[in-house]
Amino acid sequence: MAENNNCIYCGKLIIERSREHIIQNAIGGLYESEDICCSKCNNYLSKFIDVPFVNTFNPIISRIEKLAKTNNTKSQPSCMGRAIHDGEIYNVTIKNSKVVACPELSKKLRCDASKLDFEIISYDFPIENVPFRNGIAKIAFNFALEKGICVDVLKKGLDVQEKDDKIKNISFEYPVIPFVALNPMDKYIELDTDMELYHNLILFNQSNLLWCYVDLFNTFQYYVLLSDEWDKDVSVSETYLQLLQKIDRTAPELHIRKSKHILTYAMYFNIKPCMDLEVFKKRVAEAIQKESLKKDMADVISAKLGNEYLTCEKLHQIEADEMDFYLNSLSLYFDEADRLKENTFRKVTYPGKGERNVSYPMLIKAFIEGDAIDVRYYTYAKFERLNSFLVGIDKIEASTSEE
Repeated sequence: MAENNNCIYCGKLIIERSREHIIQNAIGGLYESEDICCSKCNNYLSKFIDVPFVNTFNPIISRIEKLAKTNNTKSQPSCMGRAIHDGEIYNVTIKNSKVVACPELSKKLRCDASKLDFEIISYDFPIENVPFRNGIAKIAFNFALEKGICVDVLKKGLDVQEKDDKIKNISFEYPVIPFVALNPMDKYIELDTDMELYHNLILFNQSNLLWCYVDLFNTFQYYVLLSDEWDKDVSVSETYLQLLQKIDRTAPELHIRKSKHILTYAMYFNIKPCMDLEVFKKRVAEAIQKESLKKDMADVISAKLGNEYLTCEKLHQIEADEMDFYLNSLSLYFDEADRLKENTFRKVTYPGKGERNVSYPMLIKAFIEGDAIDVRYYTYAKFERLNSFLVGIDKIEASTSEE
């Protein structure tokens, strides 16, 4: 993005540049820009958009081991949930997987409820609300700006309310459409491959429509329609993917007995091979220290393909008239070398057997409006997958502490 001299929100000349996170830092976003807003409006954004939005994710943030953040790295947020004490269910405040407050029980027993034994049974996770949609839309807006989209194109969905030369509220009015996996390949990638924690953004146009696909925690997935007046002769295709857990920088023990082992390690760490073992080990250590949490989207998604999508067992289970749907979905996303095609991923899909590919977000929109799909079923499946992953982390932490 070329340097912007005026704040996007107040329009005034930026005297003091302020780092605005493209994805909120509190949920692990590391991507920053100093060319979006002034420091004063950055504070307004935090108040009106970011704080209400990131509070939604507190149950997740508090359970992710080594969440990568640029500031407040040791903070552990609290969240609301429900827990059982003595056979009764209560609304509680939870922090670090423990109940820290229960006003109802404290009043009832006249004691500090945090000292009591509770069994946490659920976390509150309100995603169907205005703060959540505002936060998703802001991420899409930021990414578009950072990738050089003119603010004049995006202003239609931005609402800044001012009074007496002060900003009273900021909100985003862009249409937000939840993603639902509609083809076999997407269902396989999203529900049947190994779970990884990452944020993923895809900015693209389809004719006169400018879209941004937002995926947070590899779980909360939405399309944001940033403009319906885009110049269809100007093609846009930008991606960003960032892992969320800090990388273990410890150099591994290398088991090298043959020269081919050096080549294998060299390919894995993307370094130049060398027969001098001490020099080679040093290169490996340096590569690990330099490894970035920002990854190539094609690398991450291509690694998910594996050999499980169409196993012999699955081939026998698929009806003959459905086979084309499976094969077309595979060829839609991956080339002959099993490399992801970024120009189609999450942009288009096949609506069914014998059909040509169509706009993914527009098809989902049509299905939702026609009550043809159950968004809640897919959302629940993704959330359960994330929850199982986080519980797995908790179990690993518990076993480590016991040792």
